Amino acid sequence: MEDISEFRQGDACQVIWLVRRLFRSLAQESNEQLAEFGITAADRAVREFLHPDAELSVPQIAGRYQVSRQHVQVTANALLEKGLLEALENPRHRRSPLLRLNDEGRALFSRVLANDRRAVETLFSGLSARNLAITRRTLQTVLNDLDGELPP
Repeated sequence: MEDISEFRQGDACQVIWLVRRLFRSLAQESNEQLAEFGITAADRAVREFLHPDAELSVPQIAGRYQVSRQHVQVTANALLEKGLLEALENPRHRRSPLLRLNDEGRALFSRVLANDRRAVETLFSGLSARNLAITRRTLQTVLNDLDGELPP
């Protein structure tokens, strides 16, 4: 990759700073909205991988969520205790059951998704479709570069 000018490097640092602020603000807003449903952002993330009918083990969820297996296990245990998941026998690994949303968990997550859609519509109502597409492509390009998907 060619060197970028000092000016562009400053802009790039500003973008990173804005993304961090955006992430923290979105996380805070998400936690506030999820509180009315009695779940956390971690609960939501685990359930998102299982919605609507996926059956995954804790290690599979941890790999997709890119967090520790222990973190997902704690979250899954809490969701099992709340009666929002069910554990199924895993034919490939006896000690790591498959997790699946039960009817109550699926219904609650459907309400969460409807709430999310309304929040996203409000949040992005001031952006044109063109600017939103540019933003999405730009962020995807940076993520691809970080993941090593683009040639040097």
